[in-house]
Amino acid sequence: MSGTVFSEKHHPVADARIGIENEDTGSITNEEGKYVVDLTGIDKNRILKVYVNGYEPFHMKISDFEALPEYDISLSKKAVEIENVNIIPKKYTEKNFGTRNSKRAYCGYDSQDLKKIFREYAIKIKNQRKLKVKKINLNLSSFDIEQPITLIFDIQNSAGDFPGESMINETLKLRITKEDILDNTVSLDLNDKSIWLNADFFVSVRTSEDFKGKLFLGGNIFAFSKNTYYRNYFGEWKKFSAGEPSINVDVLIEK
Repeated sequence: MSGTVFSEKHHPVADARIGIENEDTGSITNEEGKYVVDLTGIDKNRILKVYVNGYEPFHMKISDFEALPEYDISLSKKAVEIENVNIIPKKYTEKNFGTRNSKRAYCGYDSQDLKKIFREYAIKIKNQRKLKVKKINLNLSSFDIEQPITLIFDIQNSAGDFPGESMINETLKLRITKEDILDNTVSLDLNDKSIWLNADFFVSVRTSEDFKGKLFLGGNIFAFSKNTYYRNYFGEWKKFSAGEPSINVDVLIEK
C-alpha cells in the first residue's frame, strides 16, 4: 500500500510516521511525502495512525482505509493555544540532565540493520521546577557517516511513566555531516524555541528513513537507577532497566 501525505494546502509532509497502533511495523514519509507500508497479516480492525509534530493525528481503521479509492492522506494543522503569561522576575541557573558517557557503545543505528533504523530511543528527565530547554545533546561512542544524515528529536510529557504526547508543535530536525560532530557530541540548539516545562518529561531521538552509515550512542550500562525507553513506529514503548543512552539536555532551571 502506498500514497502521499499532504498538508491542507496540498504541500507534501516529510517525516510523518505511519504505522499500526501497538505494532512494530510502518513507514516514514520521504521529502515528497510519499510512503509505502505493508499491512499483510495485520488485523483489519486495528487502527492505522499517521503522526507528525505540528499536525493533528490521523486515525482510521485498516478496513476502512483499504476501502478508500486512493491512499493519499491530508493532515490538518494543529491549533496552537498561546497562554497569557505573567512574567515574574526569578533567579535561574544552568544545569545538565541526562547521561553524557561516550566511552562505551550502548545503542544506535546501522543502515545495514533495517529493523533498528526506525527505532526511537528516549530518556526520562525527572523535574518539578520551571525550566527552559536550551539544547539537546547526544554523546557518541563511534560513528561512520559519509553523507549528511538527519536526526529527529522530540520532547514528550510523561504518561504512566512512559513517553506520552509531544509537547512540541513542530518537527525538531537536525541535519549534520561528520564535520559537525565535535568531541563525539551532536547538539540541537533550542534557545529560540521557548520550550518551558515544569514537570517530568521525556527526550527522544530517531533517524530519518534515508539514514546511511553507522551512529552509536554511548551510555551507562549498569546504572540501576536509570532506564532506556524505545519503540519502533507506533509499537508500544518498552523499558529496559539498569541503563541509559547518552542523551542529555542543557536547561535553565528555577532556583
